[in-house]
Amino acid sequence: MADKLDYPIIDADSHLSEDLDRVRELTDARYREFAPRMTPQGPSEIFSIGGKYLPQPPGMSWGETISPGAFRKKQRTPLKYAEGDPVGFDPKARLAMMDDHGVYGSVIFPSQGLFAGAIPDPKISAGVCRGINRYMAEFCSEDASRMWNTATVPLADVDLAVEEARYAVNELNAVALFAPSGMHGPQPIYHPYYDPLFDAVAELGVPYCTHTGAAVFAPSGLAVERFDGVFPPYHMTTHVCEAMMASLGILTYGVMDKRPGMKVGFFEAGAGWTPFWVSRMQGNFHDMGWMMPALKRDPMETFKRDCIVTIEAEEAMLVETLEFFDGNAVAWSSDVPHFDCEDGGRPDDLVTSAQLTDAARKSLLHDNAVEFFGLKIPESVAQAAE
Repeated sequence: MADKLDYPIIDADSHLSEDLDRVRELTDARYREFAPRMTPQGPSEIFSIGGKYLPQPPGMSWGETISPGAFRKKQRTPLKYAEGDPVGFDPKARLAMMDDHGVYGSVIFPSQGLFAGAIPDPKISAGVCRGINRYMAEFCSEDASRMWNTATVPLADVDLAVEEARYAVNELNAVALFAPSGMHGPQPIYHPYYDPLFDAVAELGVPYCTHTGAAVFAPSGLAVERFDGVFPPYHMTTHVCEAMMASLGILTYGVMDKRPGMKVGFFEAGAGWTPFWVSRMQGNFHDMGWMMPALKRDPMETFKRDCIVTIEAEEAMLVETLEFFDGNAVAWSSDVPHFDCEDGGRPDDLVTSAQLTDAARKSLLHDNAVEFFGLKIPESVAQAAE
């Protein structure tokens, strides 16, 4: 399908599945016991990270969570974590899958490591983040021209977060920094406490992204307070609603206005909420902007120019959302190899969609991700696609 296009397709948000033994090897010795691990418990497993244990949600198995479509099968087979889809664990298998799907490049986030930046103990969080980030870079080094690693930072201590940000970008070539969307530090993410982190992000010239997995360490929040114990409503809330709160804080408390040109993404939350939500911010800015002195610019302008959300092929308001933002601010995400990725993470429906104009399709599948992350596509690749 991708051979119909004259540009290479970029997947703005996919994942790997960590080889947990290798992650421990890459974690400094003093923090190794806190690195992510799976512990057998009868036929199931218990996941632990940062000293906190997370049993399997009822009826689920860890291997299914990292296998596309696993929960949709009529005859389900419980899988141990290590039995998950190989495209998550093996970079060669990932590249082969990308070739099969017609995807040139993927920006890659962790899976179990999504929780590392939320560990409440600052030094433990920093130590676990370092091991995860080293593993991410090692995985992507199989072909660093096609797989781009991101890096997580410990929110529990801003100085340690700045230290990890500098290490990840300067030593590991991370193309973005991220942490979970919810409340996981001593202050909300938009609080001046985190100014040194955002100053470093702006200086390093990479985007900052909120990327939720599940709110394992959240002391409070919409999902934790309302839906703890029932996974589907919890899953929907912790991804979408926490991203809404994070975007509201970062935009209206002036985090981006203080640092013109800094890019911020709100990932794995879909995109259909953004037209209403950013319009709501814009309306309040025009009516009551004097009550938000840190907000200097129209949030709509900032969002269109410097923010991005990721959208999967099946989302209901995909075309309308992209049109609303004039072709900006939205990029395609496969979410491979997670259980809820659509059509195994293939972009085929978007490549052939008659609802998308050619310009909108190119923005969604290529331009917006390349511009947001500052990706360098080899000239030979771009020419070959033409």
